[in-house]
Amino acid sequence: MKLKKSVKKTIIAIISVLAVFVVIGLLIGVILYEKKLNRFEYKDHLDEVVITVDQRNISLREFGYYVYQIEGYAQEQALVYNPDNPAEWWNTHFSSGPDSQFVCDYAKDVAVNLCIADEIFYEEAKKQGLELNEDGDEKVKTDTQEMINKMDSVQMSSTGLDEKIISELKKKQLLSATYAEFLVNTVDFSEYDEDPYKLINWDGAYYQEEILPKHSVQINDELLGKITFGKITVNYQ
Repeated sequence: MKLKKSVKKTIIAIISVLAVFVVIGLLIGVILYEKKLNRFEYKDHLDEVVITVDQRNISLREFGYYVYQIEGYAQEQALVYNPDNPAEWWNTHFSSGPDSQFVCDYAKDVAVNLCIADEIFYEEAKKQGLELNEDGDEKVKTDTQEMINKMDSVQMSSTGLDEKIISELKKKQLLSATYAEFLVNTVDFSEYDEDPYKLINWDGAYYQEEILPKHSVQINDELLGKITFGKITVNYQ
């Protein structure tokens, strides 16, 4: 039985449309597959070096301590900004001239610079013979346990942190703060107008002009560029 030309045209048109949908479906599948392959998983790179300070390597696992701290602080602001969709805060862009950036990028910068400053101050504290007293040691134990109790299994797994690493970094951070106090009490800040504590902060004028330039710092920009803050220890559900 011969088909009418109009019927043939209709069948051809339907087949053509179906073929187009099949091609589109295949393309979408390929794109999604490639995206999955290229997706960066923080926990798959934990032992890679992310920062080096004076030849001392800091792994992404250790950096996870700062990720957790900074993400936790920023997430509190995010929940105030939009309780129903805190991720919106992380993608907010602030315009402030040449320093304009997204919240997620600013949080990353803070974590990186805080990590560097802690490493520098910690080593300088040891050179000065500074040590934690019994109260300091007890604070490290208490703060370590408090942080472990607050972290859930996903956060622990994502950052690769454990009790030993957290304890070591709590000690480093506390001894770093001890050295900062030492600077405030021994350095002449008379040529500056700002508060000494602000001056020695990682973004303070004294730190940027007198401390940081004396140290060698290398940052693994390729690795850091793949990390998006606001998705590692928060907003992962």
